Amino acid sequence: MNTTTRRVGGAIGSAALAMTLALGLAGNAWPAGKSLAGAAAAAVLVKPKQVYLITNRGCEEVCRSFQHSLASQGPVNFILRDIDGDTSRMPPLVEEARRLRPDLIATWGTGITLAMVGAYDAPRREGYISDIPVVYMYVGNPVESKVAREAGRSGRDNVAGANTAVPMAAQINLLSAYRKVRKVGMLYNTNEPAAVAQAAEARQNLQSRSIEVAEVKLPLGADGRPSAADIPGALAALAQQKVDFLYSVGSTFTLQQVEAISRGAIGLGLPMFTSAESAFRKGDILLGLISPLAGIGQVSAYQAAQILFHDKRAGDLATPTLTRHSVLINMRAARSLRLYPPMKMLQFAEIAE
Repeated sequence: MNTTTRRVGGAIGSAALAMTLALGLAGNAWPAGKSLAGAAAAAVLVKPKQVYLITNRGCEEVCRSFQHSLASQGPVNFILRDIDGDTSRMPPLVEEARRLRPDLIATWGTGITLAMVGAYDAPRREGYISDIPVVYMYVGNPVESKVAREAGRSGRDNVAGANTAVPMAAQINLLSAYRKVRKVGMLYNTNEPAAVAQAAEARQNLQSRSIEVAEVKLPLGADGRPSAADIPGALAALAQQKVDFLYSVGSTFTLQQVEAISRGAIGLGLPMFTSAESAFRKGDILLGLISPLAGIGQVSAYQAAQILFHDKRAGDLATPTLTRHSVLINMRAARSLRLYPPMKMLQFAEIAE
């Protein structure tokens, strides 16, 4: 879906500000006292640093923001690789990175990151990179997916990154502010660790708020992958359970199929929610609470710059968290569903047509 967007309301009024605080959206995106400009001014420039950057499906906004932000802080040569959504392509790239020995490896997404560095408790380390700094980006749940040992820092000598997930409490607050929520539905594929971790976190947090959860796990074929042909039946099963919202569990597969999922959901009268900007922009999703893609790239570049230009060790870096998020509302979906947003929410939401 191609959408144009506009921001409704200029300065946030007192009512909107109260709702913003209640949703847990206020805060600063950068660590206190830090800025890209300050980092650039302090950088010691010697020679171009070599950064081996692996993306999942081309260099999209997170990747472009990362490159632009990092290059603004010092001379960098990027070695770009892409797996076209297929993590089975990772082993040769791991070997290439080991052979080239760049100054830093940047990984996009949970699957690529785990293929490069492995889970922290993996019994065998031979197939992973442990002696080159790795900065991950767009890993929403680094602890749950075992990329990091703890929330405050990675706990691994050569690994750093940022936690860019939108807090579940804020997500549930937004859902409940939009309409009365008694039951939330999820459909997802179990062959991607990030999807399983996100579904588990959502389930735990929803149930802790006395919200019922209905789940459909998409079946896997002989090749170990889900099929788009199973999406209509999964949506119908959730519609029969009368869920109040369909919660979008992020994965490579669901992003590929987000148009089919979101349009099928609208056809069944199911409003859909996402915490991923890429899914909202591509699909007909009613409501989103997102960490802006450009911000994800920038905060990952900040981490990389600390290693490349300030001689910091990856494992010593604290893990920053993005705390400023954006509310997105798709009015076309709202009209189709006859489910219009509260007026207070329109004072600070970004509206997509």
